[in-house]
Amino acid sequence: MENKPVLWDKGTANASSIRLPKSAPDVVLKTENAETDTKKDMNEIVAKSSLKADAPEWFPNNSIMTQRVDSLSNSLQNRLKIHKRHGNDSNHSQNHSAAAIPNIDDDIKRLKQIITTLSRDPGQFDNLLDIFMETLIPYFNDLMTLFTVAKILVEEAITDPNFRYSGARLCFHLEQNCPEFRAELPLRCEKHLLENRNMHNVLLFIAELYAQLPHVAVYGKLLVDSFKRLLSIGGNENVKCICQALKLTGYSLEKSNKNDLDEVFEQLENIKNAVGGNVTTLLNTVINLRYSNWGHSGDSTDDNSDPDDLCDPEPEMDEEIQAAFKEFVKSSKH
Repeated sequence: MENKPVLWDKGTANASSIRLPKSAPDVVLKTENAETDTKKDMNEIVAKSSLKADAPEWFPNNSIMTQRVDSLSNSLQNRLKIHKRHGNDSNHSQNHSAAAIPNIDDDIKRLKQIITTLSRDPGQFDNLLDIFMETLIPYFNDLMTLFTVAKILVEEAITDPNFRYSGARLCFHLEQNCPEFRAELPLRCEKHLLENRNMHNVLLFIAELYAQLPHVAVYGKLLVDSFKRLLSIGGNENVKCICQALKLTGYSLEKSNKNDLDEVFEQLENIKNAVGGNVTTLLNTVINLRYSNWGHSGDSTDDNSDPDDLCDPEPEMDEEIQAAFKEFVKSSKH
């Protein structure tokens, strides 16, 4: 009888176990040694490192972020106490008071940091306004410092259009508390109108000041004089600048400087055929705005006027954006 193969033989039950690979212990040993060496190396690195997990957070020197507001306010409060202490001394002279205020260079640097931050993020205005005011309060009796502040604010607003609106807001809050600054600001603007090559940006900043500050007579005169000067020169860019300023200030100028505004619009009507491109569209928009009482339909004499007719797209928009804007205005009527 043939022997059939069996799957399991009782006689082999007590056989020796299978031999492990000879290399296995060596591999395990090497792995354990490598892990031990790595831990030793890491411990040595940590022991020698000068870095600390609880180190204070670092911020660039050229910016002021929201997280720094509290620390800046604390440092400013100390100087405000010094200023108030000197202010209570009736025998304390103005020059001595100015000399007793420390860190004027640091405060000017802080002012420039605030301007830089607002140029990049105008939404930080409310967070930085208190710091701005507290930085400058100790210098309200220091005319030279106020002149420097006015110079910095005006020049930055002229150079950087992103700061133009925020700059006018800072000027509003500053002049409410400092009459000396209130007197210096229009003089500084007038000087730039005469000397600065970038007259367009100067004019647009003055338009912002006119719109936000209560001195319509002062800034209104600067505006209309600038309009007439640019019109005497002519050119598309000058007319464009005038129209941009009028869209912001026209309604108020109609009340405070109506006769001058009549002269300006008479000249604008006369040069309609001399301009071209997008400037023609912008000029017609401004002329229509005046006929429609600058969009204030409640005071308009034309009861049948459609307020949506005032919603013209800006000439700076490309054709596709202008078409989309007009379509949006039409759809909003339904």
